[in-house]
Amino acid sequence: MATQVQLRRGNNVSTITFTGAEGEVTIDTDKDTLVVHDGSTAGGIPLAKESTVNAAFDAANTATATASAAEGNALAFAIALG
Repeated sequence: MATQVQLRRGNNVSTITFTGAEGEVTIDTDKDTLVVHDGSTAGGIPLAKESTVNAAFDAANTATATASAAEGNALAFAIALG
């Protein structure tokens, strides 16, 4: 027979006021994310979803590419002015 593991879960309002035991993991059903508790922080520490991390990574890469292009344009302009 298989063993079932069930975690505490609740909506965002109940999750942000809950202080779980150290190492306890709960589920925020509004955000569909896991929350890790340290025994003292109300609401615990929500874990980032893969989609959120990927979006932040893509935004950082775009910003870096834009800055690099701007630096390249400034350097070309400075060389042209000679």
